[in-house]
Amino acid sequence: MRTHWLVVMIDCDNLKTVNDTHGHEAGNRLLQHVVRRVREELRGSDVLARYGGDEFIALLPETEGKGSQRNGERMRRAIEGSTFETRGGNISTTVSVGIASYPSDGGSLEVIMDKADKAMYRAKHEGRNKVMAAWDE
Repeated sequence: MRTHWLVVMIDCDNLKTVNDTHGHEAGNRLLQHVVRRVREELRGSDVLARYGGDEFIALLPETEGKGSQRNGERMRRAIEGSTFETRGGNISTTVSVGIASYPSDGGSLEVIMDKADKAMYRAKHEGRNKVMAAWDE
């Protein structure tokens, strides 16, 4: 029996703006805020890791692909609907999310991650605060 898993790439849409406007401490708090909100939407078996500057990756084992775009959408909505406090007041943020599924979108983690990353960048280029999946191409 083949296992299914989902790769979810998450990019903060306005980290640079927060850093420039409110300082790097506020930017760090934004990243912590995003992590807290995403973790609230994950199961105990899911894994969340920082992938790069303002990018995160979530690995969701035993998760089917095509019907699971709702996983990314739950994460996106949880962040969009929340704020965090800084010295300058409350700040809200959004994320762009890309999703790819194993084995539907490829046979290796490298291929799946690349497809999720490309889907995330499509979400950013199409206006941010969106969820795009590899199968949406």
